[in-house]
Amino acid sequence: MLVTTMSSEVSSRRVLLVSFLVDVFDVVSNLVVMLITGSAVVFAEMAQGLADSTGSALLVIGDRRSRRPADARHPFGYAREAFFWALLSAVAMLIFGAGLSAWRAYEQFINPQAIEHTWLAMGVVALAVLTNGYSVSLSLKKLVREHGSLRRAFRWMSEPLIKSALLRDAIGTFTSVVGLLALILYQLFDLIFFDAFGALVAAVMMTAASLILMTQARELIAGRALPEDKVALVRRTFLSTPGVDAVNGLAAVHAGVSSILIDVDLDLAEGLDTQQIEALLDILEERVRESLPNTERIRVELNSPGGPRPLRRKGS
Repeated sequence: MLVTTMSSEVSSRRVLLVSFLVDVFDVVSNLVVMLITGSAVVFAEMAQGLADSTGSALLVIGDRRSRRPADARHPFGYAREAFFWALLSAVAMLIFGAGLSAWRAYEQFINPQAIEHTWLAMGVVALAVLTNGYSVSLSLKKLVREHGSLRRAFRWMSEPLIKSALLRDAIGTFTSVVGLLALILYQLFDLIFFDAFGALVAAVMMTAASLILMTQARELIAGRALPEDKVALVRRTFLSTPGVDAVNGLAAVHAGVSSILIDVDLDLAEGLDTQQIEALLDILEERVRESLPNTERIRVELNSPGGPRPLRRKGS
């Protein structure tokens, strides 16, 4: 899954690692330049790098912990834990990134301080545009390869770690571009307002991004259903299988970063014996996995002519 000279495929771990390294670089470089220049824009870039590196570290922890195998305390595994760490990552962006940037913008508005070595400030912000842009390209490649398009990827509600990294790095790229323009305007007109305004834009964008990520994480933790077209696809798969008369109830939710849980109540045709039912379950599982390859677990309750007969089939 790793990107090599022989493959264009991008792994989740590579995307998250690159995002983390870019964020650490932004923190160090912008901190040094901020101390030299006193720019609010550079301070906002540093704050965003701090928030994003903290968030990336939390996402990497969540990715690793969500892959742990099932045990006695967690018989269905730890896949959902990734959603919790994604929520913490969003909180880190709101507190460290948006909060510190808004504070510095306010200070620059109230107590303006001239920027020293403006070209140095512009250089480090321009470099942030390039590094964040590269990280965005990796996230985009991963999501488009997995889902076909970015729009479908965000509708699917899976891969929250990758989408969080994409959104944070995209915000980082956008705020860096705005910050660079603000510094250019400051250099041209010698108005400190532009430096403060650039930091304020960064704070607003990070606030919006963190709220979006929090909302998504909350929905996933609560058990967000698959899009309606995917649920309809699963329903058609069951109904088109010989031996299934009706689908009484169907629920399909995200059970983890890249896994799906399906719970279905079926009416079977009359005259099926136990062996035929078992064979039918195998066929259903195979056909559902063809439709939704990320299906991790299928729970089926069967109703036969003799009355309700709960049977459970867990996907491998």
